[in-house]
Amino acid sequence: MAMRKKQKWKKSGGERPGAARRPAFLGAARPLLAVGTVLTCAALAVWGLSGDQLLAFGQRMALLSVGMMQPEGGAEALSGRLDRAPAANEGGSGGSEPIKGTEDAGTAGTTQPYEPGSGNQEGPDQETAATTVIPPEAGDGGKITESQLTLGNTFVQGVAIKNASSATINIAEQLKIAPDLGITDTDEPQVLIVHTHTTEAYMTYDAGYYNASDASRTKDNSLNVVAVGEAIAGQLRAAGIGVVHDTTVHDNPKYTGAYDRSAATIEKNLAQYPSIKVVLDIHRDAINQSANNKLKPTAVINGRKAAQMMIMASACDSASQPHPNWQENVRLALRLQGALHTQYEGIVRPLYLVDSRYNQHLTKGSLLVEVGAEANTLDEACYSGQILGKTLAQVLNSLKGE
Repeated sequence: MAMRKKQKWKKSGGERPGAARRPAFLGAARPLLAVGTVLTCAALAVWGLSGDQLLAFGQRMALLSVGMMQPEGGAEALSGRLDRAPAANEGGSGGSEPIKGTEDAGTAGTTQPYEPGSGNQEGPDQETAATTVIPPEAGDGGKITESQLTLGNTFVQGVAIKNASSATINIAEQLKIAPDLGITDTDEPQVLIVHTHTTEAYMTYDAGYYNASDASRTKDNSLNVVAVGEAIAGQLRAAGIGVVHDTTVHDNPKYTGAYDRSAATIEKNLAQYPSIKVVLDIHRDAINQSANNKLKPTAVINGRKAAQMMIMASACDSASQPHPNWQENVRLALRLQGALHTQYEGIVRPLYLVDSRYNQHLTKGSLLVEVGAEANTLDEACYSGQILGKTLAQVLNSLKGE
């Protein structure tokens, strides 16, 4: 709420002109002002004003009352409190955890229309639209430690891996082999972006601490991993690569079974768009140093904080989890990892190879990417999403015709 700046007066015994000559009738005016405010609010409610409008009117009347009845500076103090108070419902659902035991097949989201070449035409240095309000530290949360995670001890041609799978990978040899994805020059979509854990959210401020009220999950797509997915999609579209970004919610109200539900979403899109060659499942990580200390993996890219990313690729084919084409996925992961490290040093954590499929058996070009962690800010994650989208576009365009 805008207030006129109070003129400063010297403290050498002087008073602001008129401060001691406040009219005597103000004491009698107090009950009249209160009654008038109540009656006016009731009339405005009957006329159809919204709750926000009534709140704003009430704030103005409060300031008028303070200005008449309180010591000098009271109105300015109240105005500051009103301006700093966040809305009760700001940030969407509040990040409540999925309801356990509720049977649900997933909440239908939206599949954004495919528009070749549309989307964000700016580079990966654009700011996100979200505004940042830093709340005071409430003391009921914990601390956030910012750190750039290292690349491990296996480092070949820009690629570091953490191999938790049963496969043995020769990085140098695999980098010589182009992944057999079938990327072509076409106006049809070739990339699908989904979110198995759709409600995974980020911090909205950067202060070195978090409060218990900060949402770790939300169905507000402007504050969760869906916003990161759209940052990726924008860069791909700008590079002429068609994208389908499916925002179907798979982890709320029921968390268990999210991968089965996202598999159904992927298969539906593959049937509708047979031209899709690459599937990205975009997540965010959660890293705790202790019970009340969250780790924030961060790199500085071109003078700006970015959330470190981790690519996860399945590297196993077994009787229980058939995945005969897993090497194609790994080859794509290796090329993307190397390109990201070469152009944006520090942006990626080691490539994580696992035995679990995570739906990557559905195409030859499926990858799971953890963009930051819950302690990273939304702006940092979206910046990394733009970097990821721009770099993936370069890799895919280099594979055309191979």
